[in-house]
Amino acid sequence: MFSKIWILLGIIFLLPFTSVRSVGLEVGVFGYELFLKENQKNKQLEVPGWDFHYQKWGNSFRTEPYLNRTSGESMFVGLKDQNSNNQIVWDLNLQLTSGPDTGLRSYYLGKNNYFGIQTQNFFLGVGRREHRFSPKSFSTLFDAGDGLFLEWKPVPSLVVQIFLWDFHSGSLLISKDQFRSLLRNEGNENQRGTNESPLEPKVTNVSRNHHRRHSVGLVYGETVNIRFGFHYLELGSLGAYTKDHPNDTKRYGADGDSLLHGNFGTQLYSDLFSLDFDVLWCRGNDRTRSKLAESPGSIPIAGEALQMGAELRFGGWKVRSSHMISDREEKNEKQQVVKEGYISLGTHPSQTPYFSQILRIYPSSAITELGYEKNFALIEGRAFGYLSELEISFTYHHIVSKLIGTYFIPYTRTGPSDGKINFQKRDFERFFIAEGMFEISYKEEKSLELGIGVSQLFLPEAMGIHSNFGYVFGRLQI
Repeated sequence: MFSKIWILLGIIFLLPFTSVRSVGLEVGVFGYELFLKENQKNKQLEVPGWDFHYQKWGNSFRTEPYLNRTSGESMFVGLKDQNSNNQIVWDLNLQLTSGPDTGLRSYYLGKNNYFGIQTQNFFLGVGRREHRFSPKSFSTLFDAGDGLFLEWKPVPSLVVQIFLWDFHSGSLLISKDQFRSLLRNEGNENQRGTNESPLEPKVTNVSRNHHRRHSVGLVYGETVNIRFGFHYLELGSLGAYTKDHPNDTKRYGADGDSLLHGNFGTQLYSDLFSLDFDVLWCRGNDRTRSKLAESPGSIPIAGEALQMGAELRFGGWKVRSSHMISDREEKNEKQQVVKEGYISLGTHPSQTPYFSQILRIYPSSAITELGYEKNFALIEGRAFGYLSELEISFTYHHIVSKLIGTYFIPYTRTGPSDGKINFQKRDFERFFIAEGMFEISYKEEKSLELGIGVSQLFLPEAMGIHSNFGYVFGRLQI
């Protein structure tokens, strides 16, 4: 597999690097190789309160198809251009991929993909537009609106964004999804007696009219700035935890689940360093008939989270440390959920492949492209806890090398909880999940990128699984 990838990268490297004034063409290739290995032990391979997957696979995760090496490659071609003509402004970024056979979707939008009309102080656009007021403590955390938006700039240091209509899609990027389906492709479809994906819940054919989001936010300042935003999201019938009232869903197309989400943050930025701090909160209702709830029918959502980030830059070096801690669901003595905890929006905050794509372990409940998700699991986990990431990178001319470590420790799964953010050791599990990643690449600004990366996953010894991952990548824009 890797020999074919290197041949393709060589062809890309030999192409002439010319720029054109019209729409740019972008081509790229990803190759990957994953190893999963089980350590044979006499002890039970189980962590109390946790499962390998939210579908309760248990021992079926450790079957032969998942323990074998898997490898493959995927490619994409895209359009990328940013320009204006009189008052018409556009920013295009679209990738067409090699299709579902590789686990990718047929197309992906970039961080921005819109057309609009620009006046002196206003900009009205349609398409995908990045939220400028989103938290910035993690460098790769991303959220955007897909629909109709308005930007107002009354003074040079103030920008107000209003998303009049957002057809909420989870803001998925190809860089956050290129390795996500790697395990799924090797799954045994007969294990559950269906042909549905073992890593994704079955999505019913329901109306998406209710999956709308309305957002407003602002950014004020330059060297020192503040940012805050509000989101109102109608979950409708999107997600495994928003389809609990069949009668309401059948009659109205949704059962009324909705979420109010907000963030407030500040940034201090200079040429040498930057500091970020964000407070996040959410309020809403989760209508459910679960027996685990104290009052089945409607559970209030009231959660908070903190994010912090610091970055130091000197010479060609960059060191960034990012942290996030969420609260958790409130439970009584009977382990019944009294109040739901924090629910995150946007992409996964981490940039390492196991955490953000292969296993997709979020440090809280989350609204993803699949809807509202919450569960304690190794695969597709949505578990409240503490997440940190340390990135050290060095750039020498066109050579960029990165060393990234990610660390996650969840709250304890057993016993009652007050639903608040806790920092005491006894409130967390006795194990942690970590990942170390190294990547080196050759990069020319806006034209060429070639690289290779390796990653190692560190799991609790009781789980008895070791795994490492390698990949090569390349892209060219002409």
